[in-house]
Amino acid sequence: MNTRDETRTGLRTDALTTETKRRQVRRFYRAFAEQHPRVKQPAMTVRLVMLYIGGAAASLGALAMALGALAELAGQASDAGEGVGMLAICGLFVVAAFTLLRAGSRLAARHGTAMRHYRFARFAADNGMTYEPGPMKGSHVAPLAARGKLTLTRLMRPTSERSIEFANYELEIGAKRDRALQFGGVCALRLPAPLPHIVLRAQAGGRSLATTTPHRAQALSLEGDFDEHFTLYCPEGYEQDALYLFTPDVMAELIDRVHGFDVEIVDDWLFLESSRDVVTLDPGTWHNVVAATTAVTAAIDRWGRWRDSRDESGASPRRATLPAAGAHDQPARRHQAPSLAGEPRVAPGGRRLRMTAGSGAVLSTILVVTYVVVVAIANNAG
Repeated sequence: MNTRDETRTGLRTDALTTETKRRQVRRFYRAFAEQHPRVKQPAMTVRLVMLYIGGAAASLGALAMALGALAELAGQASDAGEGVGMLAICGLFVVAAFTLLRAGSRLAARHGTAMRHYRFARFAADNGMTYEPGPMKGSHVAPLAARGKLTLTRLMRPTSERSIEFANYELEIGAKRDRALQFGGVCALRLPAPLPHIVLRAQAGGRSLATTTPHRAQALSLEGDFDEHFTLYCPEGYEQDALYLFTPDVMAELIDRVHGFDVEIVDDWLFLESSRDVVTLDPGTWHNVVAATTAVTAAIDRWGRWRDSRDESGASPRRATLPAAGAHDQPARRHQAPSLAGEPRVAPGGRRLRMTAGSGAVLSTILVVTYVVVVAIANNAG
């Protein structure tokens, strides 16, 4: 993430980088560990050791299979099929080693040391936030928790009236035999009213291996250069509502201040999501996170006036006439809400986007199919 105009955030980040006496850290950690006993539990260390051992074993297995396959291929022609099969198994070992070692490196970066907890706690106190080290279940963030087993770490909450949370997350998706593990960071903001499910995928968001993605038929192209920075997805039939929510001034703020984040509105939550951790010791990351949060909070109060005029069947007796969204550098035009009457709710057709398999799921399928095909060819050749 690139740091832009850090002075605009007003953050005090000295605690993240300033040299600290170890005596102060030890004194702090004794009281901190009593308040948060889970920080001393060895579960994280044991898990890290298991991941690294598994990754090392898979790496050795890949090396052994590669050497064996080369020996078979260099030998008699009748052994060529067996050599090809060994290469296929070698490929699986490589994928397993990469997956395990990558997960281990992400968990190691989140491993809580006394110094890290001290820095995060001081940083939170300096900026009017509370700090929970975790790990803790993320069931209170219902839309994210509905996707799988959600675990939050390094949770920070500003002590303000608006509900805002910064955290790193670990999301387990799928059954035990076909489980995918996703890491990332999120800023979660509670909205004053439920809104249609809208996703803004950042062109430089880094989610190249997402397991699911909105169906491309739901993409809404906007004027100006907004499409060069984000791809907006909204439920079919909610295009005018999306234009009401994302007016030119809002789009301009997103372009100027939201860098490296996907933006997702679902139910009465707004998420700024990244494949990278957001709660880190890097001051630049924090300035970008807060700048992005400031950009979206400016529009939240206005969004609270939106109402869905459709009934539960999806019919819309009142269709509002809304001007089309223009380029972000055009003067902002007045947009009227589709309806200001009735209770805050979203009709069934607008509550969830239609999702399709993402590049991560496609890649997994390709690897499995390739393995099966190669093994079949090897058996026939043998």
